[in-house]
Amino acid sequence: MTGPSEAHHSKQTLAKRRIRAREIDRAFRIANHSPSRILDVGFGNGAIISAFSDRGIDSVGIEVNEGFVKKAREQFPNTEFRHYDGIQFPFEDASFDTVLLNDVLEHISYHNIEQVMKEVHRVLKPAGLVYISVMNRWQLIEPHTLIPLLTWLPRVAWHPVCKRVRNKDYINYWPYTRKRLDSLLERRNFKFTDLTKIYVQHKFLGINPIGDRLTSRMVRFLRKMRLDMITYSLALKVSVLVYVGFKK
Repeated sequence: MTGPSEAHHSKQTLAKRRIRAREIDRAFRIANHSPSRILDVGFGNGAIISAFSDRGIDSVGIEVNEGFVKKAREQFPNTEFRHYDGIQFPFEDASFDTVLLNDVLEHISYHNIEQVMKEVHRVLKPAGLVYISVMNRWQLIEPHTLIPLLTWLPRVAWHPVCKRVRNKDYINYWPYTRKRLDSLLERRNFKFTDLTKIYVQHKFLGINPIGDRLTSRMVRFLRKMRLDMITYSLALKVSVLVYVGFKK
């Protein structure tokens, strides 16, 4: 049985994912893209893809966690959810005009992401769009452990520092720099645009609340000191990365 605090957390998480769906919608508008069939890779709780499904858009989510698939099917019965092996997409070539990779890339190894992006390219129709939101290596707070500046250190230090500070492993996360993400999209034959400003603007406007207290306090302080433009410029450097890419 789900306790009151768990239920509250679940509602908060769903609400935040719905906010992200609106951010994705804005990215579509900027890219002049109107989706008709969407694939959400690694859909998590299913809230984002179900938001598009509720609007009558043909929407499918795939996930490696069978428990997530079962729960999403129960919570969003009008959306199609499938289990997959994390590499091969169970669809024919050119099956979708839109693919979502929302907070997914950092959970796939740099080696395996090559095959995953090859699959994204394969299932997209010509000129189809992929939306990417991914952890930035230069984020002030590492989002999974909440350790400040963890991934600013050399990669060899990430696990031992995490083990010492949080007593947990840090071996299954692969954050990105803009250079690494640009290179990946170029290799996989996508024409891309950096739309990180959307995410940053929503954070600054309070549409999508800042997730950790330290960063939130820092932003409030800098804005109080009337350093908004400097704060915004810095935020673009350390924000979650948001890109759209079109299949060539």
